[in-house]
Amino acid sequence: MPDPLSRAVSTSVFQWDASVPAIVTHVVSDMAQYGIFLAVLVVGLGALWASRGAPRDRVVDTVLRLIPGVVAVAVALAAAHFIGQALPESRPFVVLGQQPLFAHAADASFPSDHVSGGMAMLAARVGRGTKAATVVIVALVGAARVLAGIHWVDDIIGAAVIGLAIAWAVSTAWSAVFAGRLNARTA
Repeated sequence: MPDPLSRAVSTSVFQWDASVPAIVTHVVSDMAQYGIFLAVLVVGLGALWASRGAPRDRVVDTVLRLIPGVVAVAVALAAAHFIGQALPESRPFVVLGQQPLFAHAADASFPSDHVSGGMAMLAARVGRGTKAATVVIVALVGAARVLAGIHWVDDIIGAAVIGLAIAWAVSTAWSAVFAGRLNARTA
């Protein structure tokens, strides 16, 4: 059963008809489907920007900054898959009998892979500004996926909590394992 907020807005928000300007549907659809790549780009560039030293050292430093984020994303996506299998929730377009803004499988809605993986990227060792920009982009992706009729609001909130918890766990483990060796390099 969808959350109360999703139920309240479902009759007005989840309907995309000819009265909605095409530019709006394109922006929402593109952000919902491809916005996560913008977040990946921001994190990658943030890691590169934060690295220092000679060109070869910068490459190594950038990779070391990204590894915890990559590990966290892999764990978050696996967790989202298993949670979706254990707690299957029908997607809004299935429950409401409406066409989603773009084609999508009628698989489990909870939690959002895009948002759980996006928030898990915060385990990467990048600056606060990069992390803040990533959170904003991932939040926009989540909102667009709700507007597109692909997810309920609680799918997005739950996925954000899962992603953040995994980012924290991986980041903490990374710091504990590599304290003193790599942290001086990627602090």
